[in-house]
Amino acid sequence: MLGAGVRTPFVLHGLVARQDELGLREVTLHDVDADRLGTMTALGRFLCETWGGTFEVRGEDEPRAALAGARFVFAAIRPGQEHARTLDEELPLHHGVLGQETTGPGGFAMAMRTIPAMLEHARTIEEVAPTALVIDFTNPVGVVTQALLDHSGVRAVGVCDGPASMHRSIAAFLGVPQERVSVDYAGLNHCGWIHRVRVDGEDRLTDLLDRFEDLRRFDRHWGLFEPELVRKIGMLPMEYLYFFYDRDRAVAHIRGSAGTRGAQVAEINDALWPVLRERVGAGDPAGAAGAWTRAMATRSDTYFARERGEHVRAAPDEDGSGPFRQDGYEGVAAAVILAAVRGGPAPLVLDVPNRGAIRCLEDDDVVEVTTMMDVNGARPLPQGGLPDDAEALLRRVKRYERLTVLAATTGSYETALDALTAHPLVDTEELARAILDDYVSAHAGLMALS
Repeated sequence: MLGAGVRTPFVLHGLVARQDELGLREVTLHDVDADRLGTMTALGRFLCETWGGTFEVRGEDEPRAALAGARFVFAAIRPGQEHARTLDEELPLHHGVLGQETTGPGGFAMAMRTIPAMLEHARTIEEVAPTALVIDFTNPVGVVTQALLDHSGVRAVGVCDGPASMHRSIAAFLGVPQERVSVDYAGLNHCGWIHRVRVDGEDRLTDLLDRFEDLRRFDRHWGLFEPELVRKIGMLPMEYLYFFYDRDRAVAHIRGSAGTRGAQVAEINDALWPVLRERVGAGDPAGAAGAWTRAMATRSDTYFARERGEHVRAAPDEDGSGPFRQDGYEGVAAAVILAAVRGGPAPLVLDVPNRGAIRCLEDDDVVEVTTMMDVNGARPLPQGGLPDDAEALLRRVKRYERLTVLAATTGSYETALDALTAHPLVDTEELARAILDDYVSAHAGLMALS
């Protein structure tokens, strides 16, 4: 696992749940921060033992030693940590543009810092673990996965829990076991739609569109979208499309919330890490685990609150389930490994080369679509054509993603400017230049352009 951040226990939890099927023997954590690595290794080892884990958990601060011989590599790195994310989100807001970690300028800034670091890891993987499958959790997932596949020889897929969460919500709303509900998802990371829903082979999308008011009441995450808009689209949008469909309201909500999500997460993490270090150092891993559980529950309960215009506060943990209320991205990642180990095939929504799956995009464009995952990798399933407005948005966002990869790998200021200008949420060179110059100044040493 590249990156021993606060979400590491989620992945470990997903692996413990499937350890017998996987035949898992060892998980090695690596991080550039030795103090954080030692703390999270001790906490992760304790949690795995508590959960009944039978595999070894160890930390390794030398990347080659950590990666050597790995069969799977989880990548969840964050150059600049939460302080950089806070700047990513705050700076564009000064110009009236969305400040969000993955969508818009915030995603651009993170990609520019992250792609060079990920490609350095990829070169090490090529040398010491050439057959490993890289499972990319690193945001912005689609852009980083595109860079890995374009500029390295590693095998890689990107993972996002958004489509899986949508699938789970739909099944629960329909009152049907999830395995009986099939969905087809098409788009890019944080920019896609469920455009087919079947229960036992019978189409249910029309029913869901007709009953969207009920779906909104059932699950608040659908509440970002007005029913009339969803029925006009003719598909079920993933939540991050809110930033494209209603960008002015989203910006107004964030600016009116007296902060950003990045700043909030930084505050949670800044308070958590000293407690984890102190409890682990005192020989009290159970105390560290309790502090981690409370912090992660708070983080989960306030997700997307400010973007929706809601008061940002944690809800009480009424069912006692803490942060493990749903099988999120860690479940998707474990399912990827399971399909690769056991042969599959398993239907999973992943970030992979298009290969004709979405008609309006190129074969080597990384897309987020329904795939069949097995021992040979992920095969994207044909999604055909999408409505004209959806295809137009995908083409624009994909152009921005491609230019961002080019800028990150060449260090070209002009290409970076072109990338930001191409993004639908920026759209003018004057605005793009102002935001880019702010980023270059704020991220000195992490975003070098010439």
